[in-house]
Amino acid sequence: MSETNQAVVTVASGPYAERLDYTFTSFLKNRFLKLHAFIFAEELPQRRLPDITYHLVKPDASFGDPMRDMYYRRLLLIDQLEEEFVLLVDNSDVVCLQAIPELPAVLRGAGLGACVEHLGSRYVTGQGYTSEYINCGVTFWHTPTTRQMRQDVVARGRARFRSVEDQLTFNEVVQTRYYDQMIILPCQYNYRALLNRRLRGWPTVHHLDGVLLYHCAMCIDEAKKLTSIAARASLPPLEPDKTPLSDWEKFWRKVQLRLRPHIVK
Repeated sequence: MSETNQAVVTVASGPYAERLDYTFTSFLKNRFLKLHAFIFAEELPQRRLPDITYHLVKPDASFGDPMRDMYYRRLLLIDQLEEEFVLLVDNSDVVCLQAIPELPAVLRGAGLGACVEHLGSRYVTGQGYTSEYINCGVTFWHTPTTRQMRQDVVARGRARFRSVEDQLTFNEVVQTRYYDQMIILPCQYNYRALLNRRLRGWPTVHHLDGVLLYHCAMCIDEAKKLTSIAARASLPPLEPDKTPLSDWEKFWRKVQLRLRPHIVK
């Protein structure tokens, strides 16, 4: 594959533009990716990192909120780049823990690749319901074939202020009109579980083995302290049955399984 047509891109403003080495430079472990940062400001930050190409963007107040301006316009700014394949990530809470495959291999012919949000079963306008509500903090794009899709998301977002983030509009448009251009990626490409913390409605894990991209603002500091990440999580063996089970033993096994945590609440 070509090493010149793939990029990882983020947007930032204010103090976040000065500290892109906090998480964004972790993507340097992927030698095929160029790093681009679109800075929403009147001038580029004083502290600029040599491995990142910076682009100055004038803020647009018509989006109604500075964060909303960045969330939506990032979908269009990637068209200004020469790279055909783009990985678009949030600027301060996504860290690359392991090298990822090249972007064409991730997309496998699709125009958009993304992961389901940690609570993925939701109602959406248009399609009505999806079990695959996408998190927009990490998205993979083939830019030429998704231009209309991205323009539609931005146009719908600009039509009416409902929220600061773009995720609701994104899912309405993509899940209704463009689902056949999207591939759902394993959660290891946008891992949203809490690390050694508990919060209602969020999954909790005690390791990040097997995770490629970790995305959780609440635990990003702890994730960065990890000294080693296994390429794959270990799967412990099941203790084999030594003899045929009675009906009572089978019933009790099913009860034991049911009592184990398996649904995130």
